[in-house]
Amino acid sequence: MPSIEEFKGITTKDGEIIIRKSFNYKKDPNSQIILDDSKEIKAPQKILDKWFSNDVFHFIPVRRDLAVQFSMTKTALLGKTFRAIMKNAITEESAKSSLEQVKDILGKSINTPKNTLQSFLREQMHNEKLLLSFNNLNIDPIEGVKFDVEISDEKVNNIAISNRGAGTQNNLIIALFRLVAKLGISKHFIFATEEPENSLHPKAQRQLLSVLQDISQESQVICTTHSPVFIERSKFESNIIFNRTNKGNTVAKTFNLKMKEQLRYDLGIRPSDALLKGGGNCAILVEGNTEEDGFPIFMEMLGLSEFQLGIAIINLRGSDEDRVFKAAKLLLAYDIPCVIVLDRDAKTTATAIEKAKRTELNNIRKVFCLKKGSIEDYYPLEIITSVINQELKPEKEININEFDASKSGNERLDNIGKIMYEHGIGNPKGFLKRNLGLIGTKMMKEKKSHLDEELKEIFEEVKNIVESQ
Repeated sequence: MPSIEEFKGITTKDGEIIIRKSFNYKKDPNSQIILDDSKEIKAPQKILDKWFSNDVFHFIPVRRDLAVQFSMTKTALLGKTFRAIMKNAITEESAKSSLEQVKDILGKSINTPKNTLQSFLREQMHNEKLLLSFNNLNIDPIEGVKFDVEISDEKVNNIAISNRGAGTQNNLIIALFRLVAKLGISKHFIFATEEPENSLHPKAQRQLLSVLQDISQESQVICTTHSPVFIERSKFESNIIFNRTNKGNTVAKTFNLKMKEQLRYDLGIRPSDALLKGGGNCAILVEGNTEEDGFPIFMEMLGLSEFQLGIAIINLRGSDEDRVFKAAKLLLAYDIPCVIVLDRDAKTTATAIEKAKRTELNNIRKVFCLKKGSIEDYYPLEIITSVINQELKPEKEININEFDASKSGNERLDNIGKIMYEHGIGNPKGFLKRNLGLIGTKMMKEKKSHLDEELKEIFEEVKNIVESQ
């Protein structure tokens, strides 16, 4: 900042003014100046007005109140937008001669943005017969501007927006966001919205995200979300993960911008698998569906819960070295520790990971190579037999003695596939794996089957990592 008299006492030794603005719902922002000794003082209003942007904070809670958002008050999104349009209309027309002239100009000024909103709604809802109306328009110099927002289509006529479904209401919010972006009047807006994806199908969610990204070119946009669509299509560095630790406190984790650009492309897993599964405390990287579906139940057998621990089980869909590295790097970018569970035949990948673990990927706490072979080797043959007979319905039920108990790993799976084929159910090993994870593990839990000590070690390691944070 320049060295001028009015900045005396509020400028740091580096010649900066540091301001913290706190925006509260339906309240004016609280602006504090932070001094060198971390002491905070109230920012003088005349300095804020003269030197700093007049940010307008707008918050849309998860429980939508369309009557509030589509009113003409100073705090409503529609009100902020249309007030600016009306103000410009008066200025451009130089309407100073009479109140009636002002009313006429203001009334006409909302037709164009209303028609734009209507076109957005028609496009979003795939209904060219939809009509958006601002009825009972009343412009009063004392009471202000008021009107009723109503929608008509081929089935209903002039139904208040508050009486339409959540999907229609959310589509109107999207259309209003799009209007704000199109008009470019949101330069100093801060938009905050809770779970904007509510009641929207994936296509509408993608559209909404695109709108929010357009607005963010000019304004600050903050939204909370549980939507995979938002995670997959946003930049990693735009995401902040909030996670509750085992000790009950909430931790915010932001993306490390030093991570390589390659994480944006060809990750090999869906980012939402890692970032939306409550995995901020630890992640278990596994090779396939059996582990993804079965591990949570194995944990229950040990009195543990993936949700209470705040962990994610991420399906890598294979043991490709590059895929494992990229998944671990994504987790490292958010400072999320992980353990990796690989089949016995993935020792080459395990060796490479152990090397990276000592250097660039220090968030990898331990690499497990299953000693028996693959995860399917940890399911008793009687469980595998029951799953095949119950779920795959062979022409003649399979007997446990038909399997070669001496085989393990891929040889065991090949032997199981051979027996299934002989019983007229083809060789659907992939389908069997999924059912083993979902159904076989539940059978083991119900039968109180013994859980192998090696699997216990994996989950104990994860528990220790979570509790150490």
